[in-house]
Amino acid sequence: MSVLRRVAVTLCCAASVAALAGEYRFEGADVIDLSIYDPLAPLLKSVVEPKSLDRNIAKGIIAAAEVSNEAPGQLPMIDATDKKARVLEQKQIAAESAVVQRHGETLTIKTSSGHDVVFRDRPPPKSQDSDADGEMFVYAGRVGAARYHRIEERFQHDAPGSYLVSPADDQTVFVPNGSYVEQISPDGKWLLSMSPGDTHVLLVVVELAADAPKLALVCRGGEAKYAGPGMFKGWRDGSTFDVVLNPTISIPLRFSLDGEAWRPATPDPLALTRLGYVCKR
Repeated sequence: MSVLRRVAVTLCCAASVAALAGEYRFEGADVIDLSIYDPLAPLLKSVVEPKSLDRNIAKGIIAAAEVSNEAPGQLPMIDATDKKARVLEQKQIAAESAVVQRHGETLTIKTSSGHDVVFRDRPPPKSQDSDADGEMFVYAGRVGAARYHRIEERFQHDAPGSYLVSPADDQTVFVPNGSYVEQISPDGKWLLSMSPGDTHVLLVVVELAADAPKLALVCRGGEAKYAGPGMFKGWRDGSTFDVVLNPTISIPLRFSLDGEAWRPATPDPLALTRLGYVCKR
């Protein structure tokens, strides 16, 4: 499942680059963009009906400390400064020299399928009046049990993000930073993305599978009523995490793997219906 994101990235197939007469745009690749709801929603068809949650468990979720976008486990920036990040990048690339290369402004990730993922830096505009933004990519090592490559995308003005590239193929997840909570599960198999300050509280879960990333769950409030702000209360283990929605009262949610799929539970399932907060899988 893919969401197309327009960025200054290209792909090429090493085995057939001559036949293709060059590289093609990244818009042709499979990219799951976790920052935008509208393209994500049609990819999952089944609406998940919430289960009932024991009220004592619910009280514990509300009382638990919030896991913010600055908490341990958050996907970190390799360094706050671009200059130091470049130094650290050299060490990361040296450790992955068989599959990661940088030549000037071009960063290349080689996957086992034979497809290269190529990121090209874009220098900031010379004119102060230009609306264009400078853009640089920094290789930041591996994440998750399947050892996805992480490439930071840094802008001169806009909030940064990361690309998680499957080592098996060119399929990729775009992970927004800034105000988003981005947490990988303790077993390294799942990535949770949540925008707690958003009134709709977009929540996305992606399986970081060995063959390719797979969109597993998308939740979001409707337009009529606010669902947020929200709070992420953390992963309990590799198959359970907790969230609290705070539109006017606290609504605790526990998400658990129901077989191979995710399902929320809350003391009053109808409260989610009244909010228009819907989860799809």
